Amino acid sequence: MFRAQLLLEEQRRLFDVWNSAAGCSAMPTRESFQPRAFGPLLPFISLIETKALEGPRVRVAGSALRDVFGDDPRLCLVQSELPGSAETIQRVVRERKPSCGVAPAEVGVHGHSVRFWMRLPLGRDEDVEAVIGLDIALSGARAPNWALQRMLTA
Repeated sequence: MFRAQLLLEEQRRLFDVWNSAAGCSAMPTRESFQPRAFGPLLPFISLIETKALEGPRVRVAGSALRDVFGDDPRLCLVQSELPGSAETIQRVVRERKPSCGVAPAEVGVHGHSVRFWMRLPLGRDEDVEAVIGLDIALSGARAPNWALQRMLTA
C-alpha cells in the first residue's frame, strides 16, 4: 500500500530494497540493509540515528544533498519546520512505518523545483534505531506537473 504512494522510480527502488531486506520483520536492521543494493542512489541518501539523547542525529549525508538543501544538509534534515525532517522522523520512529512526501525544494538551480522525500525506519524488535532518508529535487522538466502546480499555489 505504501509503495503505491511513491511517485519516482528512485523511491520505488529504495523501498523495494528496504522491503526485501525486512523479510518477515516490520523493518530491516541496519546490518541487513546493504548500500550496494541501491548504489546509484547513495548521493541522495541520509542516515539519521534516532537513539541519540539529544534527538535525531545525521550520521551520513550523500553528496547530492547539498544540491537539494544547500550548504549544510545535516542541519536541514533535523529542522522542525522542513517537511520530511525532524517531525517526520519522530513520527516514523513512533509509528515504525515509512513516510514520503513532496515539498518545495530549498535550493533550486533552474526555476521552480520540487523535493521528493522518503523516510524508512531501520531497527530490530520493533525498536527504530535509525531512519534512511531519500531526498531528490527535480525541476519542471522531470517533476510531475501536478506536484509543481501544488507547490506554486501553496
